[in-house]
Amino acid sequence: MSLPVPVALARCADYDQELVDAAVAAACQAAGPPAVAGSVVLVKPNLLNASEPERAATTHPAVVRAVIRYLRAKGAARVLVGDSPGWQPADVVAARAGILPVVRAEGAEWVDFSEAVSVDVPGASLVRRFELARPVVESDFVVSVAKLKNHGLMYFTGAVKNLFGAVPGLRKSAFHLRFPGRAEFARMLADLALAVGPRYAVMDAVVGMDGPGPNAGHPRPLGLVLASRDCWSLDWVAAELVGYHPAHIPYLGVAAADDRYGFRPGSVERVGDEPDHALLKRFAKVRVLKETDFFKAEIPSWIHGIVRNLAVPKPEFSDARCVRCAGCVRICPAKALEFREGSRAPAVDYSKCIRCYCCHEVCPEDAIRLVRRPW
Repeated sequence: MSLPVPVALARCADYDQELVDAAVAAACQAAGPPAVAGSVVLVKPNLLNASEPERAATTHPAVVRAVIRYLRAKGAARVLVGDSPGWQPADVVAARAGILPVVRAEGAEWVDFSEAVSVDVPGASLVRRFELARPVVESDFVVSVAKLKNHGLMYFTGAVKNLFGAVPGLRKSAFHLRFPGRAEFARMLADLALAVGPRYAVMDAVVGMDGPGPNAGHPRPLGLVLASRDCWSLDWVAAELVGYHPAHIPYLGVAAADDRYGFRPGSVERVGDEPDHALLKRFAKVRVLKETDFFKAEIPSWIHGIVRNLAVPKPEFSDARCVRCAGCVRICPAKALEFREGSRAPAVDYSKCIRCYCCHEVCPEDAIRLVRRPW
């Protein structure tokens, strides 16, 4: 019988630093403190794009500060902090998100994720080699400091999905093109978690993001900090707290069904504070689509096209909101976007669009909606 894997909840009403410090320490203590004495520890926040903390698209700097302080108190020899946003320079994103000043003030080290190192994953089910940022590979321990958010492709994003930032820059787009389906992209994420190695998880759910996340949703106060020695277990509990069936989150379903990932839902044990259920009930989930084998069936492509247009959301761009930053064009793995005369927003070639929603994820102006209707 498997030993219980605690996922600890600590109430935290707001981002007052004393409250956050106490909540992070309490959650980590209840979950089982990470064994980091004498180690080089990498703190990996969610730095999706250059936006202010109030938008709730990135890990709040108060949580990052609290994690750095906690790791120092536990004897970490060095604390590194880094991430690789989708297309914007990491230091610009970290400065706008309020994290770069925190790193410097706390004596931690901001590290560059641009250099890639090849990592073999012999136990993987789909991807047996990843190119990961050098600090991820060379650190002794990785702490995924995630933000609780909805996600267009995976429905929910937490500590496991946050590890995708270990892949440098636009290399992430290549994975979307290589694995365009939800199920296969989820299995890739599961293999990536194996590649990253020893991990611990802390989640910023003081204010999460509901609605059309992970960037264009709405800040939603939840009043929680979560911690666990297992990223899968933390995400399982967090997804369930806001109303999802955890097994319906693609990457959690993959890990729960395959022993190679070392995750057993029956071993997850929630400990610590009782959450404010009134806050959790207000969380607006995204629609979870039932996965079928329809798009693998050998039937005429035009039938696939009609049903896909009806069932699968597509990105729709707003001329009024678009500022032509070109982030969506740069990150699109299928090269389905281009600027044309007479329109401010890019035109979409829907015959190329793989519905990865990278454009929606990185748009800084909320100029993209995901809509479900034929065109």
